[in-house]
Amino acid sequence: MDLSIEELKRMQSLHIMELKREELANAEDIVIDTKKCVGSRIKSFIEQTGNPFAQNVGEYILQIGFMDGTDDLIDDRMVLLTKRKTQITV
Repeated sequence: MDLSIEELKRMQSLHIMELKREELANAEDIVIDTKKCVGSRIKSFIEQTGNPFAQNVGEYILQIGFMDGTDDLIDDRMVLLTKRKTQITV
């Protein structure tokens, strides 16, 4: 499946309420061969998902996005999320 930049941008900009669960891949069914080159892994991911920005995860739809204008890595954001979720409020 070869997607144009325009089609990828359209998928990325979809509002979560516009997504149709029956058209999305189940995250647990996606298998990536980490021994292949990055280009092959990306192609495989897109072919398996159809929409690389949204998947079914259990009873939820997970929509993936990226923040413009930041130098943070995903690891930095995951640490921040974990810190926020583990804070005890009194």
